Amino acid sequence: MINIVKKIYIITGANGFLGNNIIRKLEQDADNEIRAFVLNGDSIKSLKKLRCKIYYGDVTKKETLSSIFENIDGKEVFVIHCAAVVYIKSKYNPLVYNVNVNGTKNIVDKVIESKAKLIYISSVHAIPEQPKNELITEITNFNPDNVKGLYAKTKAEAVKYVLDAVKNKNLNACIIHPSGIIGPNDFGNSHLTQLVKEVTNGKLFACVKGGYDFVDVRDVADGVISACKNGTNGECYILSNRYISIKKLCDLICDVQGRKKLKWYYQ
Repeated sequence: MINIVKKIYIITGANGFLGNNIIRKLEQDADNEIRAFVLNGDSIKSLKKLRCKIYYGDVTKKETLSSIFENIDGKEVFVIHCAAVVYIKSKYNPLVYNVNVNGTKNIVDKVIESKAKLIYISSVHAIPEQPKNELITEITNFNPDNVKGLYAKTKAEAVKYVLDAVKNKNLNACIIHPSGIIGPNDFGNSHLTQLVKEVTNGKLFACVKGGYDFVDVRDVADGVISACKNGTNGECYILSNRYISIKKLCDLICDVQGRKKLKWYYQ
């Protein structure tokens, strides 16, 4: 008789854009036990009708994490840490640091205790920018002083903590660095989703220049799940697609709708 080890997937920030898309992938395998960790008071609209058990708590409060790690003996456990505060301002915000850094430290400690595998969802912003037209690739040494903006600094510090724990505390973990995530099931209405909606609804008549490296959220979800099974301990993986200008994105939306393109793009 073949002994099949039960797999448990714990997803923090499960109701978020990436988190709920990961669950949509995982639930396709009936053998997967899925535990969704959600901040107290947050909407769970994105998890409606999905096959997962919802746990409430706060990654910054270590005592609230215990329930999601119960009854895991003899099972293969993967912890996908998506919970984070995305922040585009430069002004210091204690909540951003507390969630992105201290929350990650709490998760790392629990993963070590439970002998699970951690998939930490970082960001490409944790990696220092290169000169224009130069390729950005994975790195192994992270320093908050080498990146710009509070969000980037907190993600870099968190990655450093994870990798230090791999080296010194026997943590089993790998790191995912997604670029700009786009796609379906964004119930939180990210800045990009708001832009797409405004263009689609004909409420936007001008747009800024520039662009970003985008990646489909479903591809990121596939990559995260693959990292659970195949990711090498201590390795970092950039998940991206290609650069798309905002103009091209807006033009594409207008083309699909069969209407005139936006006329003005401001610096």
